[in-house]
Amino acid sequence: MRRVIPVTLTVEEVKKLIDQPNKNVPTGLRNKAVLSFIWDSGARVSDIINLKPGNINISNREAIIKNGKYDVDRNLLFSEYTAELLKRYKEARPKGKYFFCTLKGGKLDRIYLYNMIRRYAKRAGINEKIGLHTLRHSFALKFYKDSNHDLIRLRKILGHRNINTTEIYCYMDNTDIKEGLEAYYNKRDSKDKNIKDRINALEEQIKSLKEDI
Repeated sequence: MRRVIPVTLTVEEVKKLIDQPNKNVPTGLRNKAVLSFIWDSGARVSDIINLKPGNINISNREAIIKNGKYDVDRNLLFSEYTAELLKRYKEARPKGKYFFCTLKGGKLDRIYLYNMIRRYAKRAGINEKIGLHTLRHSFALKFYKDSNHDLIRLRKILGHRNINTTEIYCYMDNTDIKEGLEAYYNKRDSKDKNIKDRINALEEQIKSLKEDI
């Protein structure tokens, strides 16, 4: 089965994306918190729209995902920056069954969230066709690179049932390939240089012998 490599964003692109929502208006504050939360935790879209107010502890910077995909429960952590956004949002959010909700307290819609991130991406100058899952992939690839390729821990964070799913990030990270090739090139070219130096030395010796004759 052919593996499709997902689109990811650079850290700079993610920062530009999260900068787009206006946190001084209710929907902008909520949307900025959503984007930052996914970038910090690798949450799925379903985790976002189903998160209950009682399952997030902003002081501990932790959210508990109950009955997630494959009925897996897992804990998601987030940064102090995101905690501040979530704190502000919590104080202003309308009462509702779900933590991230509409202005009337209803459940967020997947289509709305998709259109939301596409709108912000356009403002940020990102031309790739992306969705919220792109942020999840971007988080996962960055974590994989920065954690010394810790697939086991990444699998737990992402909530993958099979580690084969997590292995896609091995194919996306070319760091080890580049390092290996650079070492190979240096070793190969060093040998070639030594051979060339020897040939040049022999040619000089032959030239000297001819002159003596």
